[in-house]
Amino acid sequence: MKIDKLLKQKFPDEIAIHIVQSYYDIENNYRIGKWKPCELDAGHFVEAVRRLIEHELFGSYTPFSKRLQTFNQNVLNTYESARGNESFRILIPRVLYSIYCIRNKRGVGHISTISPNKLDATYILYSAKWVLGELLRISVISNPDDTQLIIDKLIERQIDLVWDDGETFMILHSKMKTADKILVALYQKGNMPIEDLQEKVEYKNKTKFRRIVLELKKEKLIDFTKNSICKLSPLGIKKAEELITNT
Repeated sequence: MKIDKLLKQKFPDEIAIHIVQSYYDIENNYRIGKWKPCELDAGHFVEAVRRLIEHELFGSYTPFSKRLQTFNQNVLNTYESARGNESFRILIPRVLYSIYCIRNKRGVGHISTISPNKLDATYILYSAKWVLGELLRISVISNPDDTQLIIDKLIERQIDLVWDDGETFMILHSKMKTADKILVALYQKGNMPIEDLQEKVEYKNKTKFRRIVLELKKEKLIDFTKNSICKLSPLGIKKAEELITNT
């Protein structure tokens, strides 16, 4: 069963949809290395879950067409002093508040000395995973074993498609087509000569590799600069992001 359907067993459909969509936005932007959008999407996730907290603790929630009250200590105190599940009163709100602070105070929503980065984005992703997993646990009405499998899958460690530590560059999906590896390599490393590109995707036959590259150009996924440097087209960028997100 899909995550949104599980949440809808207990929570309002509108809120469940917003929570799941904003979570997947965080996850997808994390996978393609877009740290700022990843952290910005966390704001939507926080807002959606805050409305769920309102619904569970107070019996109604702020419409999505209306802005929520600024998230601060007074809001946390209001949640904590309410009657209801401790997860909604104390645990989830504090995780959300930490996400909210990173989103607002680390160069994401406002100018700061700290730019959006992988470390902060990783914290946000796994915090959102915990919140979503907790909501799934609470929402279970039937099939607890199936739900546990979904939670286990949700909290699996995020494995990057590309290993790039400054010394080693390697696409970790061994069965990926060479053409797709080329798009992913260009997306991750930027424009590069065809010789460097061949080395990055670990392809031995120079003639066959050039043929693959020319086919990608024919499909308008890549092009060459005046200095014969390979670069992605807008179509190529879109395709590379789909590969990284879905692989």
